[in-house]
Amino acid sequence: MNNTFQVQVVRRGIITLPKEVREHNNIEEGDMLTLIDLGDGVVVLSPRRSRVDEVANKLAREWQDSGESLESMLTTLREVRAEYDTKKS
Repeated sequence: MNNTFQVQVVRRGIITLPKEVREHNNIEEGDMLTLIDLGDGVVVLSPRRSRVDEVANKLAREWQDSGESLESMLTTLREVRAEYDTKKS
């Protein structure tokens, strides 16, 4: 499948997804898409719901269960950076 398509924005910001894209991704009328703005004019439309929040919550639970906290990880990161800076000098 070609992975670059041109679409035209028409009245009220409506675009039509090419048939090839809809068929390849099983996108049907009424489906919800996730729009991700990557900045610099790059936009990604995904037929799948973004899992960023789900993955972040899972990691947070695992860290909490293991006794880690954001503060302990930041402290460790600062220590490693300081060690690296010392070795680099």
